[in-house]
Amino acid sequence: MPNRSTMTPSLKSSTSSQNSKPYYGTNPSSIFSGTGIPALGPRETSPFKVLIIGAGVGGLMMGACLERAGIDYMILERMQQLPIPRTTIQLTANTLRSIEQLGLLDEVMKIAKPMATVTLRKHNMSVVGKRDATYVKERYGHYSCIVQKTEFLQILLSRLNPSKVQWGRYVLEIVNGNAGVQCRCANGHIEEADILIGADGAYSAVRQNLYRALREKNQLPKSDMEPLKFTLNAVMGISEPLDVEQYPCVGGEFSDVNIIVGKDSPHTLWLTPTVGNRLAWSVGGELLTPEGCDNVNFKQSEFGPEAIDAACALIQDLALPWGGRLGDIIAKTRRDFITKVMVEEKHYKTWHHGRTVLIGEACHKFVPYSGQGAEQAILDVICLVNLLYRIPEHPTHQDFCIAFEAYRAQRSHIAKSAIEVSDAMSHLMNAQGLSADLKRKILFNLPDWITASAVDKVQVRPLLSFLPPVEDRGYKKSVNVPAC
Repeated sequence: MPNRSTMTPSLKSSTSSQNSKPYYGTNPSSIFSGTGIPALGPRETSPFKVLIIGAGVGGLMMGACLERAGIDYMILERMQQLPIPRTTIQLTANTLRSIEQLGLLDEVMKIAKPMATVTLRKHNMSVVGKRDATYVKERYGHYSCIVQKTEFLQILLSRLNPSKVQWGRYVLEIVNGNAGVQCRCANGHIEEADILIGADGAYSAVRQNLYRALREKNQLPKSDMEPLKFTLNAVMGISEPLDVEQYPCVGGEFSDVNIIVGKDSPHTLWLTPTVGNRLAWSVGGELLTPEGCDNVNFKQSEFGPEAIDAACALIQDLALPWGGRLGDIIAKTRRDFITKVMVEEKHYKTWHHGRTVLIGEACHKFVPYSGQGAEQAILDVICLVNLLYRIPEHPTHQDFCIAFEAYRAQRSHIAKSAIEVSDAMSHLMNAQGLSADLKRKILFNLPDWITASAVDKVQVRPLLSFLPPVEDRGYKKSVNVPAC
């Protein structure tokens, strides 16, 4: 561990040092060649300590990977415990392969519901189009699965040493220096490490601290100073177990997703059956847009109970495909299982500086119903941890900088492309008018081979390089994009 008594913030460019090593691409063995690191299995002794801020999908997944890699870590989370279940995440073959490597696949499948179809409907419930989702099992090796986020986090947490996760640690100050990092929390607790990973979400305190220092030195790109791009609001929740006779959609083995686009209305309703005969529901639209939202860069994403009640009152009369109104489902949803969020998205250019690096929504924010947020965070983790594993014993400051830049170079453009697709889909699903109707009809009635061809291009299915590989089961093999 470096001597923290000499640690001072460094604002020098992490890629401009005269002693910097050449960047050879995204293969970690080519970046850190000849280091004597074992091909598989944990490091015999941890070469450094990692401090992770945030116990969400990215933070806990990083902890689980570092645990298996034999690299010391500590996770600080501002909440006192895992959040109550309000949202779902989507896991596909792109991430389930690495989850299988970690020995978690069987547990995850117990809480997952594979997706069968996605049906687009008009306000009168007539079907605009339907997309089959079951073909991905044979083609890529796994179904795309709907998972309750909190249950997935519980699985990850169960694989970590409890002493490595500290709850109720609200980070106030971060010192990011050439010798390491130091975090001071609101309760006076101080944690030190060699590197810092910001996995604390869209309103990341780590990113704010990092960007503030870079801005003072005029080293922050102008686009990174701009606020998150606000598009609309969303109200979402997960119901209590429903009566299968009244709501047969929730009782099946597969999840049939319904999207209902309003007529002359800003509201689009998403209905997704999950395990346990529950229904995840989400409504996007211009619901109680807060004043001044475009002028606030780092704002809270959730609103108070009054705002949620008001928003639910606006959407309670939306019709359901199987009869009844959304208000019936809201009445069967625990009040604390409902949340109202601002739907925002942004891709940041600056992903790291000094000993600090960002992952997940701290560096790329997706709309909540895009199905991309958790997936892209896990892909970030796989890429970054593979690079960290190859860092030699007694690493230098520049070793970390090279690993961080290799990670950014591999993942940034992929995340940016995913955000662009997510943005286009979000606008299309919420737009009104004949043009939007026509585009949605075309999209949901494309020939299957066109849809499959587009999905083929993003099938990377990366592996954790330090664990034994698992079979690439799909007959359509992953594209040649390394996981770092």
